This record gives sequence, structure tokens and C-alpha cells, in this order.
Amino acid sequence: MKRVVILGGSGFFGRLIAEKLTTAGLQPVIASRSSAELRIDANNPEDLRANLKQRDLVIDAAGPFQKRNSALIDTARSIGFDVIDVSDSAEYTAMVYQHEPPISAAGIRVLTACSSLSTISAIMVKTSGIEQPRRLSVYLRPASRYTSNPGSILSFLSGVEGRSRTIRFPRPIGDRSGVTVKTVDAVTLPSIFPSLSTIELIADCGQPIANALLRFRWFRGLAQQHIGRAIKIAHRIGETHGVLAFDVSAAARRKQVVFTGEKSYMLAVIPAIEAALEISAGRFPHRGVVPPTDHLDFTVFWDAVQREGIKVIS
Repeated sequence: MKRVVILGGSGFFGRLIAEKLTTAGLQPVIASRSSAELRIDANNPEDLRANLKQRDLVIDAAGPFQKRNSALIDTARSIGFDVIDVSDSAEYTAMVYQHEPPISAAGIRVLTACSSLSTISAIMVKTSGIEQPRRLSVYLRPASRYTSNPGSILSFLSGVEGRSRTIRFPRPIGDRSGVTVKTVDAVTLPSIFPSLSTIELIADCGQPIANALLRFRWFRGLAQQHIGRAIKIAHRIGETHGVLAFDVSAAARRKQVVFTGEKSYMLAVIPAIEAALEISAGRFPHRGVVPPTDHLDFTVFWDAVQREGIKVIS
């Protein structure tokens, strides 16, 4: 059985992954920059070479990915281990795709952005029943009382592009808007679904005034300076029930699916957890840079959503 190492395993999402894999019978090794079973800075090639081994499965939750370099991918190729990451950074994932030929030549697997974006996005487009989808709109209102941490906030602030349009979803969700955020889907999906001309991510912090102010660079800079205070506020009064909604449309057709609930944050890690279980069991046939449509089987995803008690509206 492969050794499973979780980079960023002491963070919020890393801990969730570790707990689920342990429950499933694996014994993941926790790695982080500070205190853990392995002390690894994911940007430090020497740390990576000293602690990781051939045939390992490395699950990378060491965000923010906007500040990551190519050290892990380079080391994976040279040593020969598989990587699953939960990247939400378009730049980081584009870097992985640029290394596709040598990754394939090394015979390893790399599942990048194996998370809500872009694995679940790919599932939603693929199963929409729309043959030539033109637009994919993803709306995210995180359960910020649980998920707010320095990495997630810095990632969000660095990706804000401007004010979003309003999308009408089924009741009880209704009309939703926020700010547009640079999305990893724009890197991973066009080659799979070439008819998509618009791919957008709308993030909603839950406060209309804050959404309006986030359009301004000075406000985002102020938020970064006081990130500790922002986290404390979010943990005290933030949303407890998140929303992740997908709107896939063409000229005459539209398909919408909404996921919501107190454990909606699990959607960010379900793809990585289930892919890791398949790889560990020797049931995952794909190698190279694996496209998001091959990260996770729909039935496996759906079963995991049901187990977590996440509500689905379509």
C-alpha cells in the first residue's frame, strides 16, 4: 500500500482529509512547515527530497497556492511519486499543465485542482445534458465561520477581479451576486469543453457592503493588513451554512445545481479524498496530468455528498 503524505495536514482542509482517510483505514502522515510528523516547506526542494519517497502519494493542501512555486512538481518527477492538490490558483495549476510532457514521461500521476474547482465543476458540466455549453457560472458563499484562515482569505483577496452580475437560482437560494474571482476552471476546462466561451466564479462574503468594498484595491489591502481581526470576526459571526451553486447554460438550455448545508465545506476535499482512496487501492488507471473529468466518478461523488448530509437543489 502506498504511503500517503498530506502537506498542510495541520490546516483546516488538511485535517479534514486526514480524518476521512484514517476512518477509511489508511494511515496518512501529516506534514507541515511547523509542527507535524514531517516538517516540510512545500516550496523548499531540500525538504521535499529529504522527506518524500518513490511511490508515495502526496496530497497537497499547503495553501495559499498563489504563493507556491514548482518545487513539489519538480521533486515528484525526479523521485517518482504521485500528487493530488487542492489548488485554487489559476497560476499554479497553469504551471502544472505546462509541465505535462515531463510529468507523463516520469510515469506519475498529478491531479491538480482536485477540489470544488475544478473537479466538481467538470462533473457538473459533463452531467448537465447540454451538448454545447456556452457559459459556466459558479457561485460560492463559504461557511466562513469554519473555513476562514489566513490561506483561504489571502487566496480570495488576491483573486478578486470586480463586481459580479446577479444570477437567479431556484428557491430558497434566489438571486445571488458578489465579486468575480479569478478561477482555476478557466485553466482546466476549456480544452475539455471547447464550446465554453465564458467561465466565471462569483464569491459572496455574505455582506453586501463588504462585497461592494471588495471591488476596491485599497480595501483589499486593508483587509490583508488586518487579516487576524477579519478571521476572528468570521469565526464569531460568519456563515455556518455554505452554498456552492453551478449554472451551466447554452443558447436555449440551462442546468442549475445547488449544494448547501452546514458541511458544504466538505465539497472542497471530497474529490481529493475519494481519488486518494482509489489510487491507494490500485483502482485508478490514469497517469500524467489527469484531467478533472477523470478525477472522480460521478456515482462516487454523489455517494460522498449524501454521506455528508449536503443538501442538493436542482
